Amino acid sequence: MTSPNDFEAPPGRPSSFDDWLQAFKEQTSFFTGLKLDAGQPRWQLADVLPVLPFVGAGVGLAAGLVFAIVRGISGPGWLAAVLAVGAAVLITRALHEDGLADTADGLGPHGLEPERRLEIMRDSRNGTFGVLALALTVLIKVACLAQFDSSTGLVVLIAAHALSRAVLAYPLLAFSPVRDDGLGVRAGKPTDNDVWLTIGMAALLAFVLLLGKGFFVALLAPILAIAAAMTAAHWMAKRLGGYTGDTLGAVQQKAEVVFLVVAALFIAS
Repeated sequence: MTSPNDFEAPPGRPSSFDDWLQAFKEQTSFFTGLKLDAGQPRWQLADVLPVLPFVGAGVGLAAGLVFAIVRGISGPGWLAAVLAVGAAVLITRALHEDGLADTADGLGPHGLEPERRLEIMRDSRNGTFGVLALALTVLIKVACLAQFDSSTGLVVLIAAHALSRAVLAYPLLAFSPVRDDGLGVRAGKPTDNDVWLTIGMAALLAFVLLLGKGFFVALLAPILAIAAAMTAAHWMAKRLGGYTGDTLGAVQQKAEVVFLVVAALFIAS
């Protein structure tokens, strides 16, 4: 992952609806392959964190519609799941999956110094750990989604993508960037209020979306996904000395997978 903000951002943050809409366009243009005529970026990521759940919800909506349409025309659950996961990958240009693979390659081997792990993570070639991480992640997502009907798959995907994008805010607050270039430095340092507002908004959205599937799962899925993301962020930061763009991608994937697993376990078929 690289930074959407290859510039010196002016101080401050959006102050009007039009500003927030512009910020949404900027981050959507970075986190997906969609180009929304955002122009030159105006804000650092840390200044516009509350747009992340909406960017994620948009990705989840697109993937969910693919799932719902295929499932709704009597398509097999596994086919709808594969196409939905594939749609999300295409929309996001596999941005977070790439980070997951690089992180797995860097952190997988035993006994390496942080400098060597970072060197491996910068290698564009995927190794054994990266390939296995990607394969297992895709299989788990497909297995979880395959059991849902069209409406359930739609709401679960919106919720999972919204929450998993929001938790990217936590490593930005809790740790420092490992490198002096790339995403970490350019993203900026967020405030506590913005981070918890972003995560809280996404958790509330996920809760509301899943409430019709049961109070227990609506409460448990966001909580466990957030906890898993924070635990993973701490584990990776301890081994690298901070975070990188790749580890942010790995955190997002971790949260998404945990959310889907909880939903699959506790939502009745």
